Amino acid sequence: MSDNKAFISGGAWVPPNPPGALPLIPIQSDGDLHRAYRSLIMPYVIGKPLKSAIDSARKLAVELIEGFQGRGHCDFATDFAQHLPIQIFLDIVELPAGDRIFLSELAEVVRMPDPEVRMEAYGKMNAYIAEHVDRRIANPGDDMISRIANGQVLGRPMTRDEIIGECAQVLVGGLDTVASMMGFIAAHLAVNVPLRQRLCAEPELIEKRVDEIIRRFGVAGPARQAAMDVELDGIQVKAGDPVFVATALHGLDDQRWTNSMVVDLDRSATGTDFQTFGSGPHRCPGAALARSEIILFLEEWLKRIPDFSLVPEKPMVAASGSVTGVLSLPLQWTV
Repeated sequence: MSDNKAFISGGAWVPPNPPGALPLIPIQSDGDLHRAYRSLIMPYVIGKPLKSAIDSARKLAVELIEGFQGRGHCDFATDFAQHLPIQIFLDIVELPAGDRIFLSELAEVVRMPDPEVRMEAYGKMNAYIAEHVDRRIANPGDDMISRIANGQVLGRPMTRDEIIGECAQVLVGGLDTVASMMGFIAAHLAVNVPLRQRLCAEPELIEKRVDEIIRRFGVAGPARQAAMDVELDGIQVKAGDPVFVATALHGLDDQRWTNSMVVDLDRSATGTDFQTFGSGPHRCPGAALARSEIILFLEEWLKRIPDFSLVPEKPMVAASGSVTGVLSLPLQWTV
């Protein structure tokens, strides 16, 4: 992950992008171009913009939880988790909060395994973004879309495909990873009563030990392409070979972590200890944002629904790919 000389991101992707798909920016780029793309995003996912977006997402989290709390059940993935990253996207690009329902319906389809259905949804999402890109080119503001649409990389204006591709990746990237990580965490807490009870009894541990929780539930599987012949643990990787990097396996390595499958609230872990968000120049630019989302979810959910369980007759539905996604997670609790 850190060796960006031997393994590049701008080559073959696993799984391959569907024909006609826009470039995944800044993910599928390297070197100076990658740094230029990334510089357009970073000011909006740290500092005051991050705090403002999280404050808005927290209000939405409370609204959503209290909206279904009284009925004693929900689908965690579609009723809760996928809405928070969308709200944050709308905040940092300064688009109407009322667009959240439209985007959440599209997002539900975008995460499905059927490539044709997924590409159709991507087309609608890209058309939505393109409309707002045109408006921000004509009347730029201080938001992220304006910065990307009117920005330059390597001394030139970005192409239209680059602009829409980067804006779309900001939306879908946060949705896939954070919503799915929340889903796996919620499913784990639904069956691990002692862990859940301790977090409820000692809520200060949520922020203090969130990195240990994130370590356990990595979901991203970024791709690389070998730029030269490399030997890894006796395995020959040839120049041009695509490589799928399952970051979750690093967090579950029992040679690195004692009882690696266990979320140990007495274990100290920091974001530099695991690969959930990657490392090196391609470390996830939204890592701090994702971490804050996980904290607010746990704080607000456990405060209002401290006891909940899976629904035996409605098992969780997950899908693999570049992100291991939670598509459906029915939960229930006593009212």
